[in-house]
Amino acid sequence: MSLVDALLSLPAEGELWIILAYVGGVLLGARAVEALARVHFARARRHGERGFEYVEAEDHYECPEGERLSLHVLDEANRLAVYRAPASTCNNCPLKGACTPHDEGRHLFRSLAGWAETDVGRFHQRLSALMFGAGAVLASAGMWRWGGQPGTGLLLVALLGCLGHLARDVRRMGPFRPASREPQ
Repeated sequence: MSLVDALLSLPAEGELWIILAYVGGVLLGARAVEALARVHFARARRHGERGFEYVEAEDHYECPEGERLSLHVLDEANRLAVYRAPASTCNNCPLKGACTPHDEGRHLFRSLAGWAETDVGRFHQRLSALMFGAGAVLASAGMWRWGGQPGTGLLLVALLGCLGHLARDVRRMGPFRPASREPQ
């Protein structure tokens, strides 16, 4: 069988089909894990702000009862802004029981970092890069084992797909920067 025929034909062995299915599953799974993490991050942000409206022009939140939550702390190192309502207003509010459990007023935390800049985002980006690397190793092993046989073209496509996604993820992540862990 010529190399062109091997590149263009479908695999004949069941093991090769299993490898191709696994690599395809890894490619899809890596992107699905990252997409689900992004969705969860956005959902958590919305849940934390539920009922409160952020007024960007004035950099404050407004609660459902119309009270203003002003910027209380700006933590540049952790890229976090904390907004707080006056305790006296919250303690007399009819919604207090559903809004805040303590007597210091409602606090809202707003991340100033995008998803990819958070510990969770970096973790999931590295996880998907690891999955693409594993897929590339598996496709390479398949190329070594079944090179020149029917299905080689699909292994080559799988290998190039893994390497392309891996290169994109590594370029997008930038240099490794461990999260700062300063005592509080």
